[in-house]
Amino acid sequence: MNYKYRITNINKNEHWISLSSDSDFDCEEPDSFICLLKRISDDIGGTIEDIGDIRYLIHGDGLGLIYQWDSCFGISVMYPIEINDETVLNWIEKYLTMEVENE
Repeated sequence: MNYKYRITNINKNEHWISLSSDSDFDCEEPDSFICLLKRISDDIGGTIEDIGDIRYLIHGDGLGLIYQWDSCFGISVMYPIEINDETVLNWIEKYLTMEVENE
């Protein structure tokens, strides 16, 4: 499925961004989360690493972002304190509406 994502919350103090797909809250099924991970890793040629608790790194993103899904909050992207908020937002936004064949 070719999901379209949107930013639902930005917490600059805690360094995380919440995302939702297709205007729905993704707390029931992680399908859109899995598609987002694949979309990014395919685009950058990165490798997905499971770091536990439904949290993943994508090696090669250059930012050290942690992608998380859970049944309470849906999709979250956490970023290191030393990375500028706008840098992360600009980077992640290109994947929100990216058209992908056979996703």
